[in-house]
Amino acid sequence: MSHPQSDSPVSPISVGDSSDSQPSPASADSPGSPAVVGPLGPVGRVTAASYSGASASAVAFPDPARRPYPDPRPAGSAVSASSALHAVLEDSEEGTLMETLGMEVVTRDAHRTEIRMPVDGARQVVGILHGGATAALIETAASVAARAGAPDDAVPVGAELTVSHLRSVSQGWVKATATPLHRGRRTVVYQVTVTDDDERTIAVGTLRSLFT
Repeated sequence: MSHPQSDSPVSPISVGDSSDSQPSPASADSPGSPAVVGPLGPVGRVTAASYSGASASAVAFPDPARRPYPDPRPAGSAVSASSALHAVLEDSEEGTLMETLGMEVVTRDAHRTEIRMPVDGARQVVGILHGGATAALIETAASVAARAGAPDDAVPVGAELTVSHLRSVSQGWVKATATPLHRGRRTVVYQVTVTDDDERTIAVGTLRSLFT
């Protein structure tokens, strides 16, 4: 079916010849303003209007004192999983019995770990160091050492603890030194010696741990 043809001429659309048209932003820029060049060539010029409100908001920077969680490691690194896990466990010492008894890690290593603890705050009613606090120090030193040498993605769990109290102490600090007696794929055994400020041995013990 045919449609009637209109004989009325189509009025041409006038582009850019209106008397009230405004110049484009590019033509309104000062010739002396720096040009902005894109991948395909110049795209305009930078003017003062381009920076309006640019400094109105504060720039936030990361807190340098806050450590990322967990420790960053290159993607795919062989040490990523174990390093992150051990870092998390070290951070988790806060708020535990270690913090309650004031324990401080002097040396953290699978071959030798040293942890000291103040007698003050860990005494029994007669004024000497509580045997339970000494046992806790021995297990802690052995556990920290076992954790330092644990395989990837493994956590040592104490399975058997023995303690012999040899001498009492009523003041100062005591230090536990843990060294390995056996290091296997599934179990580790650490011997721990506890000394006072005069290097006298006040207790000895062993801890057998299982890797889980």
